[in-house]
Amino acid sequence: MATLHAARRRIHGDGRGAHAAFLAQGALRYMDARRYANAQGLVMKGPRRIYDAFYSSVGMLFAQRHGFFRAYHDTVFRRFWSHELEIDDLAAVTDVITSCGGSASKFEAYVHGPARAEHDRIIDEAEALGVFGVPTMVFNSELFWGGDRIDMLIARIENPETIEAALGSHHRKPG
Repeated sequence: MATLHAARRRIHGDGRGAHAAFLAQGALRYMDARRYANAQGLVMKGPRRIYDAFYSSVGMLFAQRHGFFRAYHDTVFRRFWSHELEIDDLAAVTDVITSCGGSASKFEAYVHGPARAEHDRIIDEAEALGVFGVPTMVFNSELFWGGDRIDMLIARIENPETIEAALGSHHRKPG
């Protein structure tokens, strides 16, 4: 509880301004993520540094394409958040690929071939849609941000309608 109170003090006026608020909000998001992880029996230690997630991200694309996404995702999540995997180390990510049944040579050919262009295209498309954080889901051009919005997304998928209808008449485009 002391950590939460300290974070609130940093957000609401300890005299350090917007930067302190930004850092405190990050601390609160991390505490929230830890709560979700703990509720699911998962380990989530804070990152030790800033990572370039390119190799792990294209590893996910490769795993999707080759039919072992779930095993890859679960392994990377568990090992990264337990401080057992450096996601910006090609050899380490390649080891995960092979442990999940993928081909090291095909993965490395992908990394040194079309992976960067595909990775960057996906990021550009996401930014054009307005994606700004995780998790963000897009359905029929409507953004749903945050894990607590998954039920809303499921409802929209089960009963699709336009954004204007979903948000009400005040948001209708003039026509």
